[in-house]
Amino acid sequence: SAGGDAAASEAAEAKEGLPEWDVNFGPRKEGVAKLSMVVPAVTRLALNVVGGLGATTGYAAGKLRERAGGGKAIDSAAFRAGFTSWMWSNGIFPEVEYEPLRECHIEYVRSQQGQSRPVVADDMTITPIIVSNHISYLDGPVLAALFKAPKIVAKATTREVPVFGKLMEEMEVVFVDREQSNSRQATLDAIDRHCKEWAPGRRPLLIFPEGTTTNGEGLLDFKRGAFVSGAPVRPVVIVYTGQFDPASTNYKSTEKGLEATSDVEWAAQFMGHYVHSMHVRVLPPYLPSADERADSELYARNVHLIMVKELERVREELFQHSWKAYVGRDHGGLGYRWGDLSAVVSSFAKQRMKELVSGSESLNCSICRQK
Repeated sequence: SAGGDAAASEAAEAKEGLPEWDVNFGPRKEGVAKLSMVVPAVTRLALNVVGGLGATTGYAAGKLRERAGGGKAIDSAAFRAGFTSWMWSNGIFPEVEYEPLRECHIEYVRSQQGQSRPVVADDMTITPIIVSNHISYLDGPVLAALFKAPKIVAKATTREVPVFGKLMEEMEVVFVDREQSNSRQATLDAIDRHCKEWAPGRRPLLIFPEGTTTNGEGLLDFKRGAFVSGAPVRPVVIVYTGQFDPASTNYKSTEKGLEATSDVEWAAQFMGHYVHSMHVRVLPPYLPSADERADSELYARNVHLIMVKELERVREELFQHSWKAYVGRDHGGLGYRWGDLSAVVSSFAKQRMKELVSGSESLNCSICRQK
């Protein structure tokens, strides 16, 4: 799938001082095509009212359950259903696939939690930390919905945001004041404390070890924060497959060359597309060796190597099974695009006609020989 990106990648390299990972080479609407974004945007605004109402109702139902002694609101089925309705109202449709656990993983989990709980691949509470590549503003909310609200590391100022700040507190978010000179050490200490207090079945901590968003075509070197504790991690790979690539970069590739982009444009593109499809691949836990537990830099490098290979494999796998490959498109996202079905029907009709003509010519030749 990366074949069509080679020329664009070379263009990025040609622009002095511009990192390739900070350029969005993916699909988006440009020029006159932007006019078609108006109707989806209006529709999205209307649906957000419905989705927001669903999320609010779910949270309220969860709080009632919490007051009745039924556990945290964010752990309730009502809250999760409400949050999912908000996600769907925004056209966000993630597909998640859990790769099977190997025997060593099963043995590790049983050694941690005994035989009382079944060991299943879709249990995201079997490691204290989840590590994922980071592409878009959507990553956090989507993974939170899929993985039942794991903890995250966030800036201390987000605690003051109305509604969301309180919600983040209930999610046991690890708040870090990055304006403090010791913020990096405070983050490491918070991660280490989480791992020491964690137990199987409790909420894991979601970390994006690249430290920033990229275009999703590769992985930046990992920072060591997620690995300082030496605890096992659960790697996750994200690939966006829709007709708008929501990679949150500072530059984009256009027909005119590389141009700066902005959050305002990102929001407009997001609102101007009906569907935002994405694939989330959950890999088996990574169990560190004794050397890796003693050296967080080594641990981070080795997990990075595994995830780079897996990202490449998953991207190619998705491409080979995509509409883009099936119809032979050289543009757009991997998912269905308007006109793909008619292209398939047309191609089938042409092939069938070719076979009929070929069969007719063969029959005529046979009759001529008989004469």
